[in-house]
Amino acid sequence: MRERLSKFWSAFRYWLRTHRRGIFLAFWFVLSLAAGGAYYFLAQYFSLPMINPLGSSSAEPSMVLADPITKETVHPISGIYSSESESARWKARRPLAVMIDNHQLARPYQFNLQKADLVYEAVAEGGITRFLAIFHSQDVEKLGPVRSSRVYYIDWALEFPAYYAHVGGASTPGPANIRPYITAHKVLDLDQFRLGSPTYTFGGNVMLGRTVLSHINYTSTAKLWTAGSNLYPGTNKLPSFESWQFKADVPLMDRPKSQTVSFSFGSLPTYAGRWVYDRTRNVYWREQGGKKHIDQATGEQLFAKNIVLIYMNERLAGDGTSHRLYTTTGQGSAEIYQDGRKILATWKRPTLSARTQFFRRDSAAPIEFNRGSTWIEVIPK
Repeated sequence: MRERLSKFWSAFRYWLRTHRRGIFLAFWFVLSLAAGGAYYFLAQYFSLPMINPLGSSSAEPSMVLADPITKETVHPISGIYSSESESARWKARRPLAVMIDNHQLARPYQFNLQKADLVYEAVAEGGITRFLAIFHSQDVEKLGPVRSSRVYYIDWALEFPAYYAHVGGASTPGPANIRPYITAHKVLDLDQFRLGSPTYTFGGNVMLGRTVLSHINYTSTAKLWTAGSNLYPGTNKLPSFESWQFKADVPLMDRPKSQTVSFSFGSLPTYAGRWVYDRTRNVYWREQGGKKHIDQATGEQLFAKNIVLIYMNERLAGDGTSHRLYTTTGQGSAEIYQDGRKILATWKRPTLSARTQFFRRDSAAPIEFNRGSTWIEVIPK
């Protein structure tokens, strides 16, 4: 008996070895058949989607996996594509140009600069820079700290023309006085001195020793649009202004491994800037004063898709203060950084009602910008 079992087992193992491919295929066929049958049975009771490679037998799909959203409208400032519902929102409102404090002690209080479509940086006085941030495509619940005005920031706000948000400004008699300048150029002015707490929230003081260095004021895009609508009825809508030309990012394989854009506004090292190129994301990370520049709303480093170094003539206002003036119309030299490359350019702006445009210096062809945020660093000549 044992001898028969031994012979049978040996013969069976031999058969398994010689027929293992067929056995494997038969096993998977039976398993697939069983799984398919089980799915078909359970689908009737648990509303599982039926699978049909030829499509549904009815005109309507048995299950909608996603509602496709078409994004085909280009935002006029950032170049980002928007859906119909997104573009309907920003078409119904005016751009906001907001003065943002950039004193080194105020940087830990900066909120939502990353959501600006465009940012200008220039010296306010004493080598200390200030931002004019253009907000339009996104809603921002908290932005600031909002700071005081200078006439050349007003010039850049007029490019859109935007609601201009600030906390007071230079008022010494002379060419740097913002009051007659705002009146003469019919600026849609949203001054904190006029609007107060309904629009601006006091956030404390920045202290330099025992001296109050700056008053921290915050606002939001909703508050500013509401204030603009109330002060200037019928103006809260997208005005007509020139847009830049935009393009797709350069493919990863064609991007250089690294690039660093370093610049300075004068002798103060705490305001020397640097943008470091990230090849994978095709963005530039911002540093200032040798440190990463952090947006307090996100806790992350600021970045941009395009960096512009624009060179403008600077002069003292001659009013007995350190107020400066920049020549913001005419033309001059510029450098554009995008896709890890440097482009020598020329900027042109014939009048204050025109948009600053950029052209390749070698061919005079318009610069095509990457879609996303752009920072313009105004370097004094």
